[in-house]
Amino acid sequence: MKCPNCGLEIPEGHMYCDSCGTEINFVPDFEPEVENQINATLSGLADELNKEERLKQERAKKRKDILNAIVSRWKLILIGVVTVALLIVCIFTFFVYSNKTSLYYLSKAERARSSGNLETAIEILEEGHKEHPSNSDIIFRLSDCYLENNEKEKAIQALTRIVDSALFEEDKIITAYEGIISIYKQGGDYDKLSELLLGTDDAILADLRSRYIPNMPVMSPSSGTFDVVNVNLKMIDGSADNIYYTVNDGDPTNGSILYQGEIVLDTEGTYDIKAVAINEMGISSAVAEGTYVIEKGAPLAPEIMEPSGEYNQNTMIVAVAEAGNTIFYTTDGSDPTEESKQYVSPITMPVGTSHYKFIAYDPDGNASEIVERDYHLIYSRLVSAEQAVNTLVATLVRLDILLDSSGKVRGIDGHYEYIYNSIIEIEGAGEYYVVVENHVFNDGTTAPTGLMYAVNTHDGTVNRLGYDSSGKYTLITISNR
Repeated sequence: MKCPNCGLEIPEGHMYCDSCGTEINFVPDFEPEVENQINATLSGLADELNKEERLKQERAKKRKDILNAIVSRWKLILIGVVTVALLIVCIFTFFVYSNKTSLYYLSKAERARSSGNLETAIEILEEGHKEHPSNSDIIFRLSDCYLENNEKEKAIQALTRIVDSALFEEDKIITAYEGIISIYKQGGDYDKLSELLLGTDDAILADLRSRYIPNMPVMSPSSGTFDVVNVNLKMIDGSADNIYYTVNDGDPTNGSILYQGEIVLDTEGTYDIKAVAINEMGISSAVAEGTYVIEKGAPLAPEIMEPSGEYNQNTMIVAVAEAGNTIFYTTDGSDPTEESKQYVSPITMPVGTSHYKFIAYDPDGNASEIVERDYHLIYSRLVSAEQAVNTLVATLVRLDILLDSSGKVRGIDGHYEYIYNSIIEIEGAGEYYVVVENHVFNDGTTAPTGLMYAVNTHDGTVNRLGYDSSGKYTLITISNR
């Protein structure tokens, strides 16, 4: 490479000319043709870039034109819609005001009411009702205006036009009833509210009744004639409402007798009882009524606590009668009367078999049914037959009937022997061993003496055994011969 300043040859790799010191810039040498080609290329590139930019601008202009066209079209549509809507409103308004529809009266009345002219609003709505008698909205609005004007009765009368008419659907009638009920509640007119709900059996009012009217009390038992005293009368209404009642008097009110528990009818006579349930609002149910005739009959039979049967230990027989009544009893099988033995305290059950009959008498001398009991009291056998014989001999020796246990008797030849015979039961006394007496002579012959002894199988008690006039066994106390 040559120095551009002095023209001397510069060695390869040097950055300055060794002769003049000029800094060497390494710029490639271009041939004119190459430079022309480069210029041509750059010029073509510029043209391409300009062409692309023009295309972008043209596309942007087209999009803008399209958007403007769409906006213009929607503006036309919107203007058309608004125009049509305004036209509809104008036609509707013209129709309403030219034909005086229900909406005309409602709107006109509302404007009068809003401006404080309630009387005018009422007049408009009354006129509207005459023109459109089946329109419930006018009637409801009219009732509201009357209430606002402190004309409660007229408000109720307005709603009654729906209730008493066949022109309205059930839901409108229910709404009207609810409006009337609300007015009565706010005014505390519970009597009128009760009269409204109970004055008709209209099925539409069924649900409303359940909300406001208490259930009628139910009496148990129901009316009737009773031949026993102490009839317990209950009253139930299925709620927590208070129940009031009268006896042989007029219809009950909240000033009548408050029901607080069972009513006891314990005196002969006729009782006409009326009851009513009253809720917290003071609304009364329908009046329940029952007539009870108490005819005093025979007193109840005495209750004997010990049932008939077998017993093996000491037992007391207890009898219970109604207060004021007296119990009598027998043990000989005869029917008891007021002349029989009077029961005053528990009876000790006799040993053996016994038969009791009990009866109760009231102060008026009326007798109850007879109650019978059969008892069989037998204690456990604690004495054997052999012990019974030995006990008998020992007892006879102690009483000096025998000289000794061999059976010797003073002044009599031979001796006596005692033979167990059987077991018997003596009514009212218990169970006994029967022991017979034989005379044994010196020659060995034996003959019965005819004496018999009874030894208790439980405690060994010794008695002579005999017979009463009826032929039944009886006990005889032993004495010296």
